[in-house]
Amino acid sequence: MKKQESIKKTREELFAEKASKSYAICYSETCPVRTHCLRWQLRTFTPKDRRMATCVNLNNPATQTDGCPVYRDDSPVRMPLGISKMYYDMPQRIAHPLKQNLIQHFNRKRYYEYHSGYRPVPPEHEQYILKAIASFGWTQLVEFNSYVEEFLW
Repeated sequence: MKKQESIKKTREELFAEKASKSYAICYSETCPVRTHCLRWQLRTFTPKDRRMATCVNLNNPATQTDGCPVYRDDSPVRMPLGISKMYYDMPQRIAHPLKQNLIQHFNRKRYYEYHSGYRPVPPEHEQYILKAIASFGWTQLVEFNSYVEEFLW
């Protein structure tokens, strides 16, 4: 996995990149949430030379409803990028068991991707980290290395 690039891609470049891969795309014209769904917006970015594309099954009764299980919100989400800074002021008696807990929960590879900033920390994982920190008795404000705004694909 590549480290976050310093050059910010435009929305159109990101969408074209996702549509060219095997990301599921939605072609529904009747879905009530389609205008704010990433999958529906990607339909126009599918390369014209592709013969097949991975798409959402519109025959499934759960799709094309307000509670669509494959819906992806089109608003970027602010996520922490790098978690190494949170250990700076933390005493070793808290930092070491916290690190072991996070490695056990996420697995070693994912933990170090979050730690070094190779991968942004999604909101549900950020919440787990904050709860784990509190459970180990750390009450001070948690500071992450930086933040990035990205889509939750």
